[in-house]
Amino acid sequence: MPLTGHRIRFSQLSFPVSIGVLPHEREGPQRLTIDLEIELRHDLPDPQEDLSKVLNYDSIRTRIIELAQARHYNLLEGLARELLTIFEDDAAIIRVRLSVQKPDVYADCAAVGYEIDYAFKR
Repeated sequence: MPLTGHRIRFSQLSFPVSIGVLPHEREGPQRLTIDLEIELRHDLPDPQEDLSKVLNYDSIRTRIIELAQARHYNLLEGLARELLTIFEDDAAIIRVRLSVQKPDVYADCAAVGYEIDYAFKR
């Protein structure tokens, strides 16, 4: 049965980061929430339960957290673009949709965030 598409998703990955331009935002880490959709090439072979033929979810999660916590970011936009670099060398990935959100900014809003869609030229 031929696939027309398949994706890996992370929903509401949450961890503290140093982000923001306002003085109170620089006092300590803020909670960040990430939603991520990774679209894979539709012509990849069926992995047949072979772990070496699939993306390692744990590695992706670890790399996201490590990169986001490596330094201070002024803007969500800058952090989102930096996170895209994690995926640029993987030929199996054709598109990434990434949403970075700060859930604790406003009492009357679940989160404020930035979303980026990027298609890799392969």
